[in-house]
Amino acid sequence: MNEPRVLSETDVATLVGCTTETVQEKARAGILPGLKLGVSWVFPAGALARVLDELALEEAAKRKKTPEPAATTGAGKKARKLPVLPVLGDGR
Repeated sequence: MNEPRVLSETDVATLVGCTTETVQEKARAGILPGLKLGVSWVFPAGALARVLDELALEEAAKRKKTPEPAATTGAGKKARKLPVLPVLGDGR
């Protein structure tokens, strides 16, 4: 029987490239799925992987830009009022 893999704060910090303080902060905020056992946090590897997958997809969707049209026709823009030019000479 395989035992579930559990990661320590240090393991998670090394895995994602941050400090243990950041891991603790994210766990306290409920962003990372962890359990507080005594003075330390532990993180079930499967739950952590699922949450990291979800967070990565959400962040990627936020960064994704909608394509802009290649050319604009000016449709939908507020019309600019043209200046009135002075009349020169005799007004004809």
